[in-house]
Amino acid sequence: MRSDSATDNRLPTRWLALWLAALVALTPFSIDTYLPAIPAIAEALGSEVARVQHSLSSFLLGFAAGQLMGGPLSDRWGRRTVGTIGLIIFVFSTLLILWSKSVEQLIALRFSQALGGGFATVICTAIVRDLYSGREAARTLSTITTMMLLAPLVAPVIGSVLMVIGDWRWIFTFLLCYALAMLVLVRKLLPETLSPTTQARHRSAPKRHLLRNYAQVLRNRRALGFLGTQSFVSGSMFIYITTAPFVFMENFGVAAERFPLFFGAGILGLIVMMQLNIRLLKFFEPRQILLAGVGLQLLGCCLLLLNTLTGEPSLLRWMLPLLIVVACIGLTGPNAAACYLEFFPGISGSANALYGTSLFITGGILGGLVNGLHTGTLVPIAASMCACAVTALVLVLLVARAREPIEAGQPVHDSPRSR
Repeated sequence: MRSDSATDNRLPTRWLALWLAALVALTPFSIDTYLPAIPAIAEALGSEVARVQHSLSSFLLGFAAGQLMGGPLSDRWGRRTVGTIGLIIFVFSTLLILWSKSVEQLIALRFSQALGGGFATVICTAIVRDLYSGREAARTLSTITTMMLLAPLVAPVIGSVLMVIGDWRWIFTFLLCYALAMLVLVRKLLPETLSPTTQARHRSAPKRHLLRNYAQVLRNRRALGFLGTQSFVSGSMFIYITTAPFVFMENFGVAAERFPLFFGAGILGLIVMMQLNIRLLKFFEPRQILLAGVGLQLLGCCLLLLNTLTGEPSLLRWMLPLLIVVACIGLTGPNAAACYLEFFPGISGSANALYGTSLFITGGILGGLVNGLHTGTLVPIAASMCACAVTALVLVLLVARAREPIEAGQPVHDSPRSR
């Protein structure tokens, strides 16, 4: 436990993970709830499914931009203030989405909505880093992520139910209500963990220090290795999320009401791996578990590509390796974040912003790229996932050097000789 963070007694510590998980869940709710409605949205707006799927990519890019701006501002203004601003932007953007008349408006407003979401959720990992470090931080992040993963598990079900009783706008009405609830949570329940001394120091610093913080992160080669590793590991998942409506509902002919069952299977595997990760952290360092998770995901991606290239795969032959690919993020996500943040104890908000930004920019670009390479088959999807896994393995071994110990706050120009 870190002692230099401000806490407020209104919230018992045991509830902190629950509130942070609820806030982080805004993102998967915003993405996964409307996945079953994409074909219906395309029909209602007079567009194609592939075109509507670009609203997923625009959301990911908007979320990345929101984190990039919100992180350093949370170091300067405090976690709760930035979270409040983000939720207000999210609420107003969602209201405008309810009145959108074209797919172009939807794509633009999803970017704006995600911008606010990035502001709101970037504070969560920064709060954890304010309070914890090392294994304790990784365990806390695993606990938060496990609870948060209930959102992508139930989100498609909520979306399907809302489509049965109403139309696609009901889904965004749900998101509007959820964001309002999170606004109450941030203002009334969430503690401010950034100490007044730290806030005063950041406020008195010239604004150019915001850029200096990012420069400090970008100069740390090992930290960027951990960041890049998780960006490409998560890239496989974002490709899966972006293309899931095509894969299941168009390619395999899964009915919209059954879509949540197949989509949620990967999330269940992720939850199992997350629980395993919490237990493994009692015996292994985060960097060691991260390395194993990357290797396991590469195995799943290779099997997925092999099954795709050796004939038209059945739904079962596609799902089994896909479960491995998605579930492995439960081993990599918390540990990559914990390893990366160990290098930046004094600027966790800025560092976390760049971390989250990289994940979502990578996801947005890869999702858009795979949509652009759409051939009506599964080959581009499987090949792209495999390429992501290979890149992640190279980064974790050669740049992050995950087999070597990490010294918290070590110099940015770290090298084997300097240790």
